[in-house]
Amino acid sequence: MKILLAEHRGFCYGVKRAVQLADECAKTFDNAYTLGPIIHNPQMVKRLAQKGVQTIDDLAEISAGTVVIRSHGVGPEVYKLAEEKALHIIDATCPHVKKAQQEAHKLALAGYQVIVVGDKHHPEVKSIVEWAGQAVIVIAAIEEALALSPTAKLGVVAQTTFPAQEFAAIVHTLCTKASEIKVCQTICTATEERQQAARNLSAAVDAMIVIGGKNSANTTHLAEICVETGNPVYHIETAAELKQDWFRYVKTVGITAGASTPDWLIEEAYNKMQEFNQMLEQDLNQGLQKLERGSIIKGKVVGIRKDEVFIDVGHKAEGLITLTELAYPVPENAAEVVSEGQEIDCMVLEPDASDGTIRLSKVQADKVAAWDKLTEAFQNKKPVEGKILKVVKGGLTVAVFGIQGFLPGSQLALRYVEDMTEFIDQTLLMLPIELDIEKHRAVFSRKVLLQQEKEAAEQRIFASLAEGQTIVGTVSRLASFGAFVDIGGVDGLVHISDLSWQRVNSPEEVVAVGEKVEVLILKVDAQAKKISLSLKQVQRDPWFDLTADLAENQIVAGKVTKLAKFGAFVEIKPQVEGLVHLSELSDKRVASAEEVVTVGQMVIVKILGIDRTGKKISLSLVKAKEDQDRAEYQTYLGGQESIHTTIGDKLGDLLKSLK
Repeated sequence: MKILLAEHRGFCYGVKRAVQLADECAKTFDNAYTLGPIIHNPQMVKRLAQKGVQTIDDLAEISAGTVVIRSHGVGPEVYKLAEEKALHIIDATCPHVKKAQQEAHKLALAGYQVIVVGDKHHPEVKSIVEWAGQAVIVIAAIEEALALSPTAKLGVVAQTTFPAQEFAAIVHTLCTKASEIKVCQTICTATEERQQAARNLSAAVDAMIVIGGKNSANTTHLAEICVETGNPVYHIETAAELKQDWFRYVKTVGITAGASTPDWLIEEAYNKMQEFNQMLEQDLNQGLQKLERGSIIKGKVVGIRKDEVFIDVGHKAEGLITLTELAYPVPENAAEVVSEGQEIDCMVLEPDASDGTIRLSKVQADKVAAWDKLTEAFQNKKPVEGKILKVVKGGLTVAVFGIQGFLPGSQLALRYVEDMTEFIDQTLLMLPIELDIEKHRAVFSRKVLLQQEKEAAEQRIFASLAEGQTIVGTVSRLASFGAFVDIGGVDGLVHISDLSWQRVNSPEEVVAVGEKVEVLILKVDAQAKKISLSLKQVQRDPWFDLTADLAENQIVAGKVTKLAKFGAFVEIKPQVEGLVHLSELSDKRVASAEEVVTVGQMVIVKILGIDRTGKKISLSLVKAKEDQDRAEYQTYLGGQESIHTTIGDKLGDLLKSLK
């Protein structure tokens, strides 16, 4: 592994000057402090603390001593307060930051609306703002510049580490917001040089290490620039964070560092990586795999292009797998099959090709392993996953473990599938039912698994059902004799007589396919796999409501609906019928109901009895006729209590006188 250092890295002039001043302060003064961290690097801050230079956040924390103003600078009020407290000040403000502060102050005094371009939360920008006065505006994007209101005079300064191209674009937008604009160039060229050097190095290596504080905006932006090249980027603060696995398959690695990163941290990381390099070379020499044509070896994916994959097999030369040797079926892009860092088995096709590469095949290695897996699955009757490729005569071509197999159309589903193209590109579970390794023949069945699943589901469902249980199901199909209802994977039958309390001529009168219904389980026969259901018995029988106002001895009108050997049925209410027995049809003896009534005839009947348990009503034409005649006689006889008056009763006195 080759380790390369970025041309511009680590401390810039301003940071280096601040650290040196703080270091000298530690040697010269007893009570030495820095106002805020001297730079955005916790290791450097800790080292200074060990030398006696402590960090304070506010001058109010001390009453005497020497204070180092950090490279980010501070506002004028801090200097004023330090003078009032008689503190000794060592000003380590970066010269570029000092220039930005002074330019902002001059612009404000000259009557310009001051614009500071930068991160408003950054301590450097805060110090510039304090020098510019209260009317200053901080922006960091073109959108913010566009949102500004027009003004007569604009004065612009920038955070010293702000990207130059972004600053130029923002200034271009600001030119449309004022009749007069003054731009002060305060961006430090060292920042741009460091970023460009990192960008160039990252594009030329396999991986990049960025060293610097995690709280440093400068270092974080440096890492973001390196990420743009597409190579792995690792942002660390110290060498202790480095991991050997990062470099196992890396040929070249670059190192850069933020402006607040001291040289000794960079050196520690460089030395640590050199140690890793030596250990990796030892491991590589000890673990070389023997390359023989036809042998199966392990390799790690270290590079992926659209039509080829590079494999590290532990030799100086890399292995190469072309797209056709990568997988079956052949993918459009190699990235669909493998990912970088993945370990795979490969078969050696050419251990030493003319171009110096090792020709490998993942397909061939997969086939060897596939037949072993298929044999095991076949012997143990275990299902495997197969991808449907295309429809062929009699069935489908499938890919299983990278080999081609056949799925007969008769084994695709529980019922015959007319259009099998809908399964193309689907991955399905199937069972190997025939294997011939010598002929490279493998036949699969999905139907067997579906049948097993169906039987297992049926067993679970039948075990959970009980007579008298109410359950919700879906009408699956209709027949002339009733409706089939799916109750969780199995069908039960609602006979036509159990669809409704009313007479039903066809199931379509009551239910429709797909309709959700609540049914009562009448009978469960698990052995015969039959379930009898009732739809009407989950509802109240309307007969009881319809007959609630009927009573014995009541005279009602009705229509003859049916004749039988034993009498005639009369509908006395919609859906309510009663029976007039032969003996109640006439006061004379009759042999059949046809002698007295006909179907459709309207008649007057008397209710003799109501059997609510058996839902039967007894009727009588004779008794109704008698009651009707009696009512007529009562009227004729002037309301006498009895119509059974004899001649003697009426003419008794007359007969006596005649004697």
